[in-house]
Amino acid sequence: MSIRRSLRGSTIGSSSNAKVVEEAWNSDEPPPLEEEETGWMKAVGKLQGGCGNLYTRYEKWIKGLIGFVLIVAVHVYVVFACLYDFNQAIPVVVLLGLAWIGSLIAFVYLPFLHDKLYHSFYSHVIAYLNRVFSHLVAQIILGLVVFGCCLGFVIYDSWNSPERFIGLGGMATFIIIMWILSTNRFRIKWRPVLVGFFIQFCMGLLVLKWDAGSDAFNWFSDQIVTFLDYTNAGTEFVYGFLAVPPNICGMTGVFAFTSLQVVIYFGSIVALLYYYGIMQFIVKCMAYFMQATLGTTATESLNACACIFLGQSEAPLLIRPYLSKMTASELHAVMTSGFSCIAGSLFAAYISFGACPKYLLSSTVMSAPGSLACSKILFPETEESALKDVSDLELPESEESTPLECISNGAVSAVELVMAIVANLIVFLALLAFLDATIEYCGELIGYPGWSFEMIIGYIFWPLAYVMGVTDTEETLRVARLMGTKTALNEFIAYQQLGQMVKEGLLSDRAAMIATYALCGFSNFSSIGIQLGVLGGMAPDRKPLLAKISLRALLAGCISCFYTAALAGVLVSTPIACPVSDNSDNCFDVDYYQALLANSTTAAPIQSTTESLLSHTEL
Repeated sequence: MSIRRSLRGSTIGSSSNAKVVEEAWNSDEPPPLEEEETGWMKAVGKLQGGCGNLYTRYEKWIKGLIGFVLIVAVHVYVVFACLYDFNQAIPVVVLLGLAWIGSLIAFVYLPFLHDKLYHSFYSHVIAYLNRVFSHLVAQIILGLVVFGCCLGFVIYDSWNSPERFIGLGGMATFIIIMWILSTNRFRIKWRPVLVGFFIQFCMGLLVLKWDAGSDAFNWFSDQIVTFLDYTNAGTEFVYGFLAVPPNICGMTGVFAFTSLQVVIYFGSIVALLYYYGIMQFIVKCMAYFMQATLGTTATESLNACACIFLGQSEAPLLIRPYLSKMTASELHAVMTSGFSCIAGSLFAAYISFGACPKYLLSSTVMSAPGSLACSKILFPETEESALKDVSDLELPESEESTPLECISNGAVSAVELVMAIVANLIVFLALLAFLDATIEYCGELIGYPGWSFEMIIGYIFWPLAYVMGVTDTEETLRVARLMGTKTALNEFIAYQQLGQMVKEGLLSDRAAMIATYALCGFSNFSSIGIQLGVLGGMAPDRKPLLAKISLRALLAGCISCFYTAALAGVLVSTPIACPVSDNSDNCFDVDYYQALLANSTTAAPIQSTTESLLSHTEL
């Protein structure tokens, strides 16, 4: 009010000033104070203005100098870390090396060398390979070479473990089933199929058989788990004892307030990586490799690689502008990749159930080429794609203006996913209980009590579980039930049941490993609705086609997961055990102390029992 009074008084007798005052009065912004700076404030103002002008004039040089100083400081720090303890500094050295490789690719190769090399070399090589493998004879030769190499290694490696050969038969069974059910068996292009399965086989060798690769992958998966565990710092503060209950036997944190909160944390990290362009860069590099080797088109290659990190709902966002132009086979490949992968943000939830981090991570990576191979058998490409080259794709940039805004928006958007997971779990667990009760009632009516939904789907999936390499009769039925639960309901319930079976010792290490791979995917009937909603919302004109091919894509996604599980059973000779974390040895046993109090009949025993309770330190 004082500002307005002063403005009124200072503008009497001046029409121009009156107009200025009227504009200031009606404006939402406060009017500027026209007081002249004096004394030391004037000097500060001049210094501030001079610094601002200097920064504006030499902004590029100043930023470059700051960046150079930071880079030098990081390298000096790494050198001192190596001198102090090289073994402990190896992860930092690896990260620095990866940063150098990425920087050289981003700032040297792509701006100055990529176009020249692509037009002078890469394009000719890719065109030559496409021309050669368009002939059936070349595809047959490639198939024989790939099959012979893989079969020879498996026979040599599994000679003393004949049970592993069953998984090899399972892999052949899945390929035959897909060939029989293919939409056009004689138009299948075998290059993406054979190369896709071969790359999957090589990835399996790298992370499951080669000692150095296995150790590195174990270390990497452990670091991811450690990174995701930092979510506990936030959940403990926000939810208190709901996330960290007292150490009482049988009492654990509420699932919705513990494991699912990792989705929010991971969602923010992915949004931050997307803001800086790191996610787009990594996915595009992987898509280049997939396209050059498999011969798949740009959009389906990019989506398959993005599914490794993002999942079935977020990965298609990268190719949203191109969905309307994609062929039916490309859309089928996009849906298949979504069904055969899991979102990185859900790793911690599955791990909390007892799934091995190494198996989860390797399954996600191996499923990328495998899903494309399965898709191209069940739905071969018979049309001409409009987007063949990854370099033609323009990935959308982040819409946020600052990193903090990006982190906040990523966390808020992930809340919807958490609520969706909670709602689906409530509904499907309730439906499962209802189905079990109904089927059990129907069995009792004809004198066969004990029937259940899981028992029925267990017998349906029993042959598939057996050919995947689970040979023990009881274990085969249990794994088959898990596969059926995952397909009919969702993978959350299946992994929860898997963890319970492992905890009770009902599955061997090999059966638990194969089950972990088989369950690692969104291939269930409820995911059809998710994919139709996501892809149909992005491309409404393609929704009828998406609905038509959804069941076939679901089948391809299921077989892709089962094929990966069979491959893991063939390659792994000694599976690792990943028991569910159990603190029962150090927890406060309420039942024990209740029984102890009930059996105390005299004052002295009661007093000693009370002292024992007060001295208990678990709480």
